[in-house]
Amino acid sequence: MNERILIVEDEAITALDLKYSLEDLGYEIVDTVDTGQDAIDTAAETVPDVVLMDIKLKGDMEGIEAAEVISELRIPIIYLTANTDIDTFEKSNIKGSYGFVSKPYDIQKLDKTLKITINRAKLEEKRIDEASGFTE
Repeated sequence: MNERILIVEDEAITALDLKYSLEDLGYEIVDTVDTGQDAIDTAAETVPDVVLMDIKLKGDMEGIEAAEVISELRIPIIYLTANTDIDTFEKSNIKGSYGFVSKPYDIQKLDKTLKITINRAKLEEKRIDEASGFTE
């Protein structure tokens, strides 16, 4: 089964490039959206393995705000952004992200970050299930 990714990116060309690049690597892209509310709604509907989240989005909600809501669904977030200042990094890091990738991104490094994130999320889910008494 291919890992499923939701891309949240306000620049259509960047979103499309990212979509095709990740599909070439074998990932399934559940959707690409450009607002925080669409990210929340789509994540809740599709429950992807990971969300690639831009910080600056269209609309009133920024990516960090949308990520707070999505993380409550226990879906890992990786920030993919051109905003690399220390304040932005610290804000995104406080919200429990699984990674922070700067634009322009290197697709091979992003692929490694995705694989680490997905494996870490699976291990955490397994620990939670075991602690709750759920086993396969």
